[in-house]
Amino acid sequence: MTKVPVLDTLTHITPEGRWFSTHHDASESRLLREMDMYGVERAVVVALADHIHNEFVAQVCQRHPDRLIPGASLNPINYSSLEEMRSATRATLQNGPFKVLKLHPRLNHYDPLDPRCLSLLQEIASWSRPLPIWLCTQLRYRGGVLRKPPVDTLQELVGRFPQLTFVLLHGGGSDILHLAEAIRDCRNAFLDISFTLHRYQKSSAALDISYLCSTFEQRIVFGSDFPEVSPGQALEDFRFLAGDLPSDKHVRILGANLAEILEL
Repeated sequence: MTKVPVLDTLTHITPEGRWFSTHHDASESRLLREMDMYGVERAVVVALADHIHNEFVAQVCQRHPDRLIPGASLNPINYSSLEEMRSATRATLQNGPFKVLKLHPRLNHYDPLDPRCLSLLQEIASWSRPLPIWLCTQLRYRGGVLRKPPVDTLQELVGRFPQLTFVLLHGGGSDILHLAEAIRDCRNAFLDISFTLHRYQKSSAALDISYLCSTFEQRIVFGSDFPEVSPGQALEDFRFLAGDLPSDKHVRILGANLAEILEL
């Protein structure tokens, strides 16, 4: 098969290289080394509000502008008023280095349909060039109560904000086929298969991912979720499920779709 340019939708690094309470190496050097080893041309590196600072991510990506793409992260429930939140959003994202905004409702313990999250998205949607939204789709957390089930929540968000491009990280997990059907008519939404591709490789969800790669390839993007999954492992998982796909579909999923989203 002809070599396909690979772009990684989702990676994380930390200043000390530690990844929460796990054994994973989340260092800048490891990410770059594995990108070189496995032929990943560029990767989106995202901050995590309250955990990995935006300034750190910006500094690392500035050292490697041809390889790393910076993603900011905000927690909309951190602010005392909607106006303070909107002001902070403008200060962080407008005219700055960041190419995407990562929202992580599970880690930051909020419902994406919370008025504060909706207000943040309304603010960005009002801009002449709104940033794409990288949204974690693993919405359940201990003690959390969602207004609607996860797939319905995600469908409502992408439907409410057609001005915004959403990359739905992890594709809804085991609900990936259900989510794909729910957003099929929402051309502003894409499914990222990072982590889910690896976690569910021995379940029926793997068949759903394989099916979507062959029928929904215009809306699927490849990612690793480094350091939870290495780029090499993610590529191995993808090629196992999608090995017999036509080369044009490989190109779309492994890089072309993300390149269009980010206008690379």
